[in-house]
Amino acid sequence: MPVPKWLVIARNEYRTITSSIRTIRPYFPFLVIGLLAVFVVFIAPAFVSPFIGDFLALILSQAAVPLVQVILFVFFFFLMLFPISLALREMRTGQLEILRAAPIKPSDVLLGKFLGATPFYAIFIAVIAGFFTAFLSPLGLGIVQIAIIIMTFIVTFLSALWIGTVIAAILRTKLGKTARGKDIGKALSLIIALPAIAVMYAIIGGGLLEALVDPRTGGIVKATLGLLPSSWGAEVFVGFASNPGNIAAVWFETLTRFGGLIIFFVAALWLGAKAADRAYSLDFTTFTASRAKPDGAFYQTVKYLGGGRLFGTLLVSIFKDYGRRFENLSKIAYVVGLLVLVGIFFGDYEGPIGAMIMGIFLFPILAAFVVGEVTVRGKENLFIYRKAPSGEGRLVKGRLLQGWLVVIPIVAVYATISLILVPQITFISLLTYTGLLVLIVAAYVAFALGLFLLMPVFSEKPAELMVNAMILTMVSAGLLMVSMIVFDLPLLYIPLIWLLGIVFLYLGKRNLGRIE
Repeated sequence: MPVPKWLVIARNEYRTITSSIRTIRPYFPFLVIGLLAVFVVFIAPAFVSPFIGDFLALILSQAAVPLVQVILFVFFFFLMLFPISLALREMRTGQLEILRAAPIKPSDVLLGKFLGATPFYAIFIAVIAGFFTAFLSPLGLGIVQIAIIIMTFIVTFLSALWIGTVIAAILRTKLGKTARGKDIGKALSLIIALPAIAVMYAIIGGGLLEALVDPRTGGIVKATLGLLPSSWGAEVFVGFASNPGNIAAVWFETLTRFGGLIIFFVAALWLGAKAADRAYSLDFTTFTASRAKPDGAFYQTVKYLGGGRLFGTLLVSIFKDYGRRFENLSKIAYVVGLLVLVGIFFGDYEGPIGAMIMGIFLFPILAAFVVGEVTVRGKENLFIYRKAPSGEGRLVKGRLLQGWLVVIPIVAVYATISLILVPQITFISLLTYTGLLVLIVAAYVAFALGLFLLMPVFSEKPAELMVNAMILTMVSAGLLMVSMIVFDLPLLYIPLIWLLGIVFLYLGKRNLGRIE
């Protein structure tokens, strides 16, 4: 009987992943199982022991089922989005061409690669489950109950990863057909995380758990969550916590819910494989020529703000290059979305300081996203300006002005809306605090531009971009602490951040001429 092709691919994928440990590959599963057992029995309980009391009180309360339902739903959603976000960010069609030329179905490749990596996904999920079971250890759960809890975690989250993998394959093929589609995919890879963040914020600061416990408001939400496979596992956990060591008391509920998870996972594998046969059935990547349109009122205004003539034309060119990429716009939308979510769930509108603090901690990331374009497009983009008279200086000046024209209006709108919600605020106070926040963020733009020129990131990979963004955020927050705690002068923060921004901008401009 011939071996299924997906099983051959799964075996090859497993061997590829374990190629660095070839000498111990035969013993690798046993080593992993032993280490996970030690982790679950000894290491995880030691880590969570300070928090066990509060968790047990909660898990045995009325809020247990909705709480665990929401927690597992958030994990399920995040793990489903992970392969989608990764695939959309790395739009590659090379595998598409190989698959079209090979006598093998796309579903075999997709399923084989997923199953080949499944043991390593299961290790990661088992670690998460180990912390959860450690919280429940004082109840005296039986070995069988602990094993079922871990298996429930693994099956639930593997289902999420597989669903995300199939959706990612389909989206990658459809959006990877054109250059514009690839750009849209990169934009979506960031935006799709906002719904999951909204749910997490609602749990922490939005009173979602209280609403679920309240019978007047939580009935519809609990009924909706109860239809999801992640909620079936939540009911198994709570049933075990209420009957520790006595699986016979909840054997029917355990059998139906855990069995339902197994059936759901198998069905998802089968349906996903069928859908994957169509995921790679499109044509090769095509490119269409774009046509430049006459500048409208917006670009005419930008050119006027740039002083017209040559520099105004350069500023318009920088704006067009930045605005035509959806990925850049998605970064702005992501930070604005975070500001909105933080304002909704954690906003303190009793005074203007709360709105100022939230902006001070989030706007450095926005500034880094906007002006980071100066280097992430590659060295070749910088070398073009060296060939023009004073080209490097005009590039820095143009990027600085472009950053201000993008960031400052967003800051002004955010500050105005946030401060209007403050009770009894006067018009003069609104203008004052808005102006102060605009001054601070303008310095962030200069600081970020200098930082990216001093420590250039010649890659669009988000991890490398976020390093500079985190440096900017931590340094700005550190200066705020120094101004408020050491000197007890909050307004000292403005000249300090401006001084730092000017210094970094100067150093970055000097370093620009040394880049080879």
